[in-house]
Amino acid sequence: MRSAIKSDASAITDLANLCFGDAYTSVSEVEGFIEDPENRLYIEEDEKGLAGAVLFLKDNKENLNEDMEVSAADFDRISEGKKVLHHKFSIIREDLRGQGIMTRMLDDAIDHAAKEGVYGAIFTQGWIKQGEIPMENIFYRAGYTVYKRQIKPWWKYADRTCNICGGRCKCDAMVYYRKL
Repeated sequence: MRSAIKSDASAITDLANLCFGDAYTSVSEVEGFIEDPENRLYIEEDEKGLAGAVLFLKDNKENLNEDMEVSAADFDRISEGKKVLHHKFSIIREDLRGQGIMTRMLDDAIDHAAKEGVYGAIFTQGWIKQGEIPMENIFYRAGYTVYKRQIKPWWKYADRTCNICGGRCKCDAMVYYRKL
């Protein structure tokens, strides 16, 4: 696993949009993630090219309250006064699913963030797709804890489509956190 560079942006965008639906992200947005030194975007490659990626974004109390409905008091308690990251996505090529690669990638990415010593927690959302949370077991194995269910967090983005809903996303999410 290595940190992503700008030339990886197109492949990362294609895989993210395949996993989450059209217009989930764009090349320019992924390039911005890569260029910001406070974000952490790790990729895994194999003989076919991009195998998977894990993205942690810098975040703060106000954004997490707005995007994940994390209360200020809970933010302070969970982060213990340190910086936080938003686990934006973990993606892997379909032909590699079920082999433990995503779990290993996520564990490695969390270890990198923890070793920096400046982060108190990572927050993330697990999408509830047709009553199931596809990432749930991976989150639990990585040490995440359930925070709350969030109703239709994507509804505010009219331009994003969902690969499950077949149009504007109506999925709920489960919000998780991981102390570091």
